[in-house]
Order: sequence, then C-alpha cells, then structure tokens
Amino acid sequence: MLTEAAVTRYLTPLREGGSLPGLVEAADGELYVLKFSGAGQGRKTLVAETVCGLLAARLGLRVPALRALDLDPVIGLGEPDEQVQGLLKGSGGLNLGMGYLAGALGFDPLAYAVEPHEAGRVLWFDALVGNVDRSWRNPNLLVQVGELWLIDHGATMIWQHNWPTAAASALRRYDARDHVLAPFAPDLASAEAELAPLVTEDLLTGILAEVPGAWLEGERGFASADEVRRAYVDALLRRADGLSARIDLPEEPPAPPVPASGWRRPGEGAPAPVPPAPGTGTPQVFEYAALRLVPRVDRGEYVNAGVVVYQRATGFVAARTRLDPARLRGLDPDADAEGAAALLRAVEAVCGGGSGAGGAAGDDAGRRFRWLVAPRSALLQPGPVHTGLTRAPGAELDRLLERLVP
Repeated sequence: MLTEAAVTRYLTPLREGGSLPGLVEAADGELYVLKFSGAGQGRKTLVAETVCGLLAARLGLRVPALRALDLDPVIGLGEPDEQVQGLLKGSGGLNLGMGYLAGALGFDPLAYAVEPHEAGRVLWFDALVGNVDRSWRNPNLLVQVGELWLIDHGATMIWQHNWPTAAASALRRYDARDHVLAPFAPDLASAEAELAPLVTEDLLTGILAEVPGAWLEGERGFASADEVRRAYVDALLRRADGLSARIDLPEEPPAPPVPASGWRRPGEGAPAPVPPAPGTGTPQVFEYAALRLVPRVDRGEYVNAGVVVYQRATGFVAARTRLDPARLRGLDPDADAEGAAALLRAVEAVCGGGSGAGGAAGDDAGRRFRWLVAPRSALLQPGPVHTGLTRAPGAELDRLLERLVP
C-alpha cells in the first residue's frame, strides 16, 4: 500500500489545466502536489494517477514519488478562495500526493530536444495507458536538472469509466499524431522490445495492491476492491500485447534525431522570431504580461525575465526577453538558468510564428498569445494580463521591457 502521511499545511493552488491541485506540506516535512478526491472524476483520477505513476517508475521512467495523504477538512475553514475551500472541505480522508519538483521547468519541444530512445519509451508507455493528454499544448512533462519527468496521468485508462467495454477498449488504436514527442523520431521498436516483457501479471498485481481500497470500493459491477484490481490488471495485460502495431504516428517525417536529450542552444531548432512591424494610425488597445521566473512556488519569489505584447487590431504579437542568471540564482542557487534561457527563446519563437512556432504555427496571433499567458506552475510563468493603448506595439514592447525587466 502507498506510504501514508498527514497533510499539515496548505500552501497554494496550482492553477494550470482543468484541475486545481494544491501544493501542501505533509507530516514528513516534504512538499507535495495534492490531487483531491473531491475534484472532477474524484477517486478514479487518483487511481489512474497511482497506477500510471507506479507503472512508469517500474518501467524506468521518471515520475514524482507518490504518497497517500490524509487530509483533515478543517484545514479549509480559513481558506479565503471559495473554490479551494470547497475542495479542501470536500476531500477529507485519503488523497494523492506527488513529490513537488522544486525548480522544474515546463517541457517545450522548441526548447528541449529528446533523443529517439527516450521519446519512444515515453510514447509507448502513453499508448499502454491510453494517455490522451500529452500534446504540445499541454505536454504534462517537466524538466528538472536537465532530465525529463512525467506528470499528470489523471486522463488515462478511460476504460475504467465503462468496465463492460474495457476488454474492447484495451485493443483500440492509439492516436499519437498530436503527441508532443512524435516529432522526435520515437524508436517504438526498441521501446517495445525493452518495456513489453516487463509488463507482467505479477508486476501489475503488485502495483494494484498499492492502491488504497477506499478508492476502489463500491465500484458498480464488482463485489470487492480486489475484483476491481483484477480488472485493471486484465485490461493492461490485454493492452500491452502487440501494442506498437496499434500506434498511429504522424505521416510527415520527424525531425532529424538528436544524439542526447537536453536543452537546445541558441540558434538550434527554431529560427529567430520575426521582428515587429511599426504601428500606425490611432491608438489601439493592446494586452501584455510579464514573463516571470519562479524557482520556488512555495516561497512566492520571482524575477521578471521578459514581456509579451498582443494587439488584436493589428494582429501583432511579440515577446522580448532578458535573463539575468545572477538574479535568478539569488533566489535559488540551483535554478536552471540554461533551461530558463531556452524556454524564453521558445516564447519569442512562438510569437514570431511560421515554422519556428512549432505546434502553434497554425494558430493566429490571438491564440498564440492566449496560450502563452495561460496559468502555469513551473519555473517560467506569465504574470497577470494588463491592457493599454498604443499606436506602435513594437515600441511599446521595448518600453515595457525596460520598465519591467531590470
């Protein structure tokens, strides 16, 4: 069974994606990202996170440590945010905690290249568990100390929501055409040769034994939690058999393979962003947000490292960035300045559009801006969006950079 600990402190919500996990401290003194039993799909999400997290770890992929965290709902009594308070008060008992990866950066294929063997292993695993949430828009991958980590598997194993059709669902094809690692020439043949023999009945039975019975009991059509555990084992075994033949990759050729995974250097990958055109006419509304580097979310400290500006009337979107590694490391000596610089260059490339924008190449300026300023909880985060009036958004961008980024 998962190691248990009590939640002793709630720090902050992590407002990224469709759910609202929280950063908490447990009695063991460690920080965890808490997935609430009272949120969304409830305990089924916790089961999916647990099974996939443990399975990924057994297959040699990097995932945060998992703990069953006991939450006393009285912690929520003084919470001022009504939505967060509702989650805290409605999630008493066992919830799932995932080790907090301090200083981790969000994965961006424009900033971090993945070698074919690693790309193949991650993609094969995602096909095994039916992960539909690993696209470029929401990769659910983090990079810490230059290494790739897998997170957020609540949208996997969709067969658990309709057990009568689970056997048929396990044999469905896996559409990897929009998978964030598909462009990296994933070596699925070697991944299957390495990983498939590891997915045994004994392995899966041991993993399901670690899922708390409270998350499995009362499942319609099953007499006990152990019967539910057996159903997960059977579905995954059936899924693993001949899996690579049921994976659909994009038709366009992948990018040339890279010899080793790591941050892209200046000049690699995306071309330089398109320079902004001067504005004309009467002043028009523009929107902007600062780009922040937040090495420790629990401390709430950050340094500004760039600005992104969007003007709907002219179709203008551009970013200017400026990283001061010394200031960043003043907040956290272990902060990944190289990774931060690569991600900032990727933001400029997305704004520039064209082939350099990667998956966002087909989006208009407004959609690219909205994606860039959506809430994030890793090291690079957008600040609040503000508005103003200007005739020349390019000049305004330069002015804001000087005012907001020391």
